[in-house]
Amino acid sequence: MGLVDSVKSAGLFAKIALLLIIIANFFNWISFTTTSWGIVNAATGNDAHVGLWRRCSKLTTGCNDLDGYANEWVGAVQAFAIFGFVGINVACLLIVLYIFWDSCKSNKEVGMAASIICFVTAGCWLLAVIIFGAEFEDDPNVSGSDDELGYSFGLAIVALLLEAIGGVLLLLEVLKGSSGTSPSS
Repeated sequence: MGLVDSVKSAGLFAKIALLLIIIANFFNWISFTTTSWGIVNAATGNDAHVGLWRRCSKLTTGCNDLDGYANEWVGAVQAFAIFGFVGINVACLLIVLYIFWDSCKSNKEVGMAASIICFVTAGCWLLAVIIFGAEFEDDPNVSGSDDELGYSFGLAIVALLLEAIGGVLLLLEVLKGSSGTSPSS
């Protein structure tokens, strides 16, 4: 069975879930790797951009690493973001297997695993976003006097929402597939 036949034989919810997870994964990668979770001193023009792993300033050349930073909240955001990042990638792989790989095609366990991973890792991204949003403006070691949340922060929110919706659709696909079939005699 070819690629087109695999797509045609997949259920509508599985197709939509795959599309949503691919888009979520794209936003996931951008959010995880860029330095625009927060913008420090945005109004002054001498702004610095803070990401998960580094802080880059226009005034100085180069960036300062946040990896191993002494604040607990930064470490918590990084840890939850890592789980969310890896989880979206794993969920994307499992959905591809669920739709395209012959031995996993429409396999209830693979679909359920992908759906559960979507929910758990969307929750991890949600915790990372909540912690960052709550702590960023209050920490004088990371932020400044006039701070804004950046586009990477927004993309992380979009990624977690798309992942959660994809997980719901995949769960519906798996439940629909398992309840609609009856053993033949």
